[in-house]
Amino acid sequence: MFISKSHISASYITDVRHDFLTLYIINGIRYGIINAYCIERKVTIMRTFTRQWIQWKKTNRLLLLYFISYIIVILMPVIGIGFFSYRLAFYTAVDEISHSHINSLRHTVATFDDTLRRINSLTVGIGMDGRLNSYSADNDNRYLLNEFQDMLKQAVAQDQKIQSIQLFFESGQVMISSDRLIHPYQGNMADRWVEAIRRTDQDHLWLPPRLMSNNDEQEKSIITYISKVPISYHNKIGYLAIHLYEDQLQELLTQMQNIAHMNTYIVASDGQFITSYKQVNVGNDVTQANMKQVASTIGEGFFTDKAHHPHLLVAYSTPIWNGWRLVSQTPLTNIYERLSYIGWLTLGFCVLLSIIGIAISYWLSRKMYDPIKQLMERARTYMDELSLENPLHHTNELSLVSDVLKTAVGEKKLLDQHFRKQTPAMLDRFAMALLHDRLTDSRDIKEQIELYRLGLSLRGYVVIVVEMDYAAELAQRFSSKDLNLYRFAIANIISELIQIQTHYRFIITDVSEYQQAVIINVFDMMEAEELRELAGHMQSVIGELLKLSVSIGIGSVYLDITQSHKSYQEALQVLKSKLLHGAKSVLLYEIQNKEKDGIYYPLLQTEKQITNNLKAGNTKEVLSILEKLKTEITQKQLQSESVYMAYNRVLEASIEALLEHNGHPRQLFGPDIILYRELAKRETIDHIHQWISGIVAQITTYIQEQDNKNNKTVEKVVAYIHTHYQTDLSIEMIAIGVGLNSSYLSRIFKQHKSQTILEYLTLKRMEESKNLLMDTNMNLNDISMAVGYNNVNSYIRFFKKIEGITPGEYRKKRVP
Repeated sequence: MFISKSHISASYITDVRHDFLTLYIINGIRYGIINAYCIERKVTIMRTFTRQWIQWKKTNRLLLLYFISYIIVILMPVIGIGFFSYRLAFYTAVDEISHSHINSLRHTVATFDDTLRRINSLTVGIGMDGRLNSYSADNDNRYLLNEFQDMLKQAVAQDQKIQSIQLFFESGQVMISSDRLIHPYQGNMADRWVEAIRRTDQDHLWLPPRLMSNNDEQEKSIITYISKVPISYHNKIGYLAIHLYEDQLQELLTQMQNIAHMNTYIVASDGQFITSYKQVNVGNDVTQANMKQVASTIGEGFFTDKAHHPHLLVAYSTPIWNGWRLVSQTPLTNIYERLSYIGWLTLGFCVLLSIIGIAISYWLSRKMYDPIKQLMERARTYMDELSLENPLHHTNELSLVSDVLKTAVGEKKLLDQHFRKQTPAMLDRFAMALLHDRLTDSRDIKEQIELYRLGLSLRGYVVIVVEMDYAAELAQRFSSKDLNLYRFAIANIISELIQIQTHYRFIITDVSEYQQAVIINVFDMMEAEELRELAGHMQSVIGELLKLSVSIGIGSVYLDITQSHKSYQEALQVLKSKLLHGAKSVLLYEIQNKEKDGIYYPLLQTEKQITNNLKAGNTKEVLSILEKLKTEITQKQLQSESVYMAYNRVLEASIEALLEHNGHPRQLFGPDIILYRELAKRETIDHIHQWISGIVAQITTYIQEQDNKNNKTVEKVVAYIHTHYQTDLSIEMIAIGVGLNSSYLSRIFKQHKSQTILEYLTLKRMEESKNLLMDTNMNLNDISMAVGYNNVNSYIRFFKKIEGITPGEYRKKRVP
């Protein structure tokens, strides 16, 4: 049925509107309640999150603090050690190199000093000739004139370093030369030295290098030594000039150079360069600056020039008698390069340790942080359970940890156990503190005596030191474990004897691997004889039970325990007398201190006697001298330091004699034997005497064998020269021919023949050439080839140098 809108009643519409309104109000109330709950829930969550965030931030800040602290503690020492280790290595290397350079300069200075003194001796010999005044008074005396010229030529021929010698007389203005004709002084370039000596008040003058022409018109750099003559008279009548080849001095400097990458200079007192030997390129301005700094110094030394690049190590010697000084330059570039790998190694090692340190720091931080975090979480749990104040606002969160009280009893038990275990070690530390004067307060000492329940009083103490004899032999025979057992056994024997024979309290401790100290509380002043008897009984029991020899040193008795360190020092000091008294000695300080100890033994004459007899191979005489030395040392009762010093000097003299004969201790006694260390191991004078006598006997035998071998070697060299003098020989070829080192061969040949190999070869060639000149019609070129000269000019020069005339003049003079 169809119903229209007009049929719906007004009441129905009113009811529907009321229902919708009611439903809307109910839904609004429900949504309001839900919204309020959500807001409250969000606030609670935010508060919880904020509290947890603050706690997390606080604890993690503590973790970060631990982490940074550990990094600083671990990494800073690593970086510091790495840096200073590299710097120490660098400065140590520089110091070692500088000392080696100074030693090299010393040897070079000695050689140049000897050379210059020979030149000065030649000057004195000529300058003191009485004929100088005679010729000055009579310039027309041709006989004296020829004698002077012959004398100068002979002097030049005897020394290859001399280019020429000139003698000038003021009276006649005459110049006599070894290499030129006699001529009047005209002031030319070669004779300008006369003006130089005239301008000075000094009797002697060295001129710096300058160019001069020799006989073959070649310019040579010449150094001139001028002296006013006659030397022995106040009135000077002329001047003597000796011209030296600079290249000869440079060659001598080169021969003495044994260090690579080093420039060596000889400079005069005014800073002028005499000669040099350069191996590296250093700028002249840098060298001049270095020489200026050296000129302001006195004596020998070294310094590092860091103002220029590359950095230089400059070493300088003490001045020679004529004012010259040797200076060396060495670039530090090589040292930097050699130490670069150490720098990289140190850097790598520091980086590795830094990484390890960071890891350890983090691990330690976690180890420290995690327990604290756990304790704080437990504290928060206790706080929530007990409804106490929020720990986040407490000034000290760790004070809230209740576990401290619960674990206190357990910690005390652990400490007691640890104390009982550590008591022997603490007693040792207490005894060592007394012996080394680290405990001076009687109250502290009394507290420790009560703590360890020792029953000691504070008055009346003496210290006995028991030392095992023949320590070096014991170290070889027994292991460390065995020696520990022996020390333990000795301590037990000493303890039992003191307890049985006396009523005294004591402390015993190890003071070294072979020494034990006994601190005895004697209460009253104990007699020396009683102490000696107790020590003797200790010796006999230890020797009988352990088969060991011990020596015992006894200090004085002191009234107070704080003075026990004095008694200990006296016991140690008196034990040194075992050197003279022998092993198994009982030594009382009160008795030994009354004996007069010698402190010095004059050994210079004994050293000379030992050295001379060693070189002569006289073993019996050397052993007799050593026996006499032992007797005198024993009679004089020298201190142990003086005894070892005396025998060290004997050993040093023996080694020097061995080295002079091309020997070496390692070659004779083995590479692992260090003689000075072996000497120090000997504890008694009898052992020292027995040992040093064996060493000296071996060295003497070696020297005898070496001398016999050298004589045969020299004979082989002479035979080789006689066979091969016709060829172009050199020292190296001769050394190869006889199978020896050239420098060593030259040295032993000079020792046995008093002349060099080249001098002997030259004289042999000259003798043979004179025979050919006299017995044959061979021309000079053929003769020079026949006696081993490839250049006839060289042959003529050597012939004239030795004979004073040319070969042609010799042939004319000898052949009618």
